[in-house]
Amino acid sequence: MTRKYFFFFFNLTILSLIFFPLNAIKNEIVLKIDNNIITTYEIKNKIKTSLILSNQVINQTNIDKNKNRALGYLIDLKLKKNELEKYKFDLRNINVNDQLLSLSSNNINEFKEKFQKLGINFELFVNEIKIETAWKQLMFNIYKEKVKVNQNDIDKEVLNYIQNNSDITELKISEIEINFDKNSNYQDEINFIMKEISENGFEKTAQKFSISSTSKNFGNLGWINSDSLNSKVNKVLKDLKKGEVSAPIKSSNSFIFFKLVDKRISKIDEINTEEFKKRLIDLKKNELFNLYSTSHLSKLKNNSLIEYK
Repeated sequence: MTRKYFFFFFNLTILSLIFFPLNAIKNEIVLKIDNNIITTYEIKNKIKTSLILSNQVINQTNIDKNKNRALGYLIDLKLKKNELEKYKFDLRNINVNDQLLSLSSNNINEFKEKFQKLGINFELFVNEIKIETAWKQLMFNIYKEKVKVNQNDIDKEVLNYIQNNSDITELKISEIEINFDKNSNYQDEINFIMKEISENGFEKTAQKFSISSTSKNFGNLGWINSDSLNSKVNKVLKDLKKGEVSAPIKSSNSFIFFKLVDKRISKIDEINTEEFKKRLIDLKKNELFNLYSTSHLSKLKNNSLIEYK
């Protein structure tokens, strides 16, 4: 099936789901992605899970707003699952206890009971986290040799900065990185995330939607030297006030929202040089990993057989 036909059927599926209440939908196969399927039950469970995590009321209005995104997320999840199976990842060996503790405010049992009371399959949710965690491990295994930062270049960059500056501006920032499909409506995606941030807060939106590894820590990037950021990002953050969120910055396959949490100016001789180097290296590696991960998923989507059932 060509991608043109897939998106035609994809839109038909969304329309059919929107015009019927969620509790009236029978459990049927919606899509087949290579050797995996997506059912209406999974879509229903994903929508409810998303609403719970963002503290939204489970009503038909909120359900309708989340149907398209839930199906898109599940397509990506199944593609990741297929790839993990190809590399013989055993999800039973993936420990996600730390993520669950963070999401549940250190009370997993109470968190699980909340799911059960609302008729949400908790195990499906846990499996999602396992797939996302395993996917990050797989991306690291595949691309770790390509994600290299030249130590000499870093040393020169740090030395040059110290010699040419008396003060250093550090920004405490958080991020939300959203995978962008070229076949989706870019502005609709932006509006959706901005509405989520407005209604549920930046941190919860990061935890729920961000594809960055920082999502498990509510998008927190910590303190970063402003000059270690690329010029485009630095320019955007420079004009923000504390607590403000930037306009989205678009890259090849994603767009990123930044929040300026705090700002401080220190004397250059007060800076821990080794810590400065480490932050710079981590930042550059994280950017490369996210780029490779997004590109890898995009290739899978282009090369997979996605059939409407």
